[in-house]
Amino acid sequence: MTGSRACPNSGPTDPGAVSVAVLIRSEDGTVVVDEHLRAEPSSSRAQLADVLVVDEPGPTSWSRVGARDRELATSHPGALVTMIVCGPTLALVRIGGATAGPARRTSGDPSWPVYASILHALTVREVAPR
Repeated sequence: MTGSRACPNSGPTDPGAVSVAVLIRSEDGTVVVDEHLRAEPSSSRAQLADVLVVDEPGPTSWSRVGARDRELATSHPGALVTMIVCGPTLALVRIGGATAGPARRTSGDPSWPVYASILHALTVREVAPR
């Protein structure tokens, strides 16, 4: 992958959900487009979401975050990527049925929601037939 870009598409207004298109350009110049719905669990469209992003308020308690991760996996089985944001630099990420793990970002990295959408696009690209 030489570059990627996440762009919100126009669509129905729901402050907790956005349709996203991620463009991935490989080194050979091939461009792949991944379109998905990214939402917060409070959104009316959350049950349809491919990517869920949750803000975890307050100090990080890994037992609380782990319980929230299990709850999201059970209540939103169709979400390929779930991300529980624990602050500006730390999140817990689950891709598919894999065990959730920590992710860190710096101030120069994309925002957590964009990061989650890029993870979705890369995951779909790796499993899609070519």
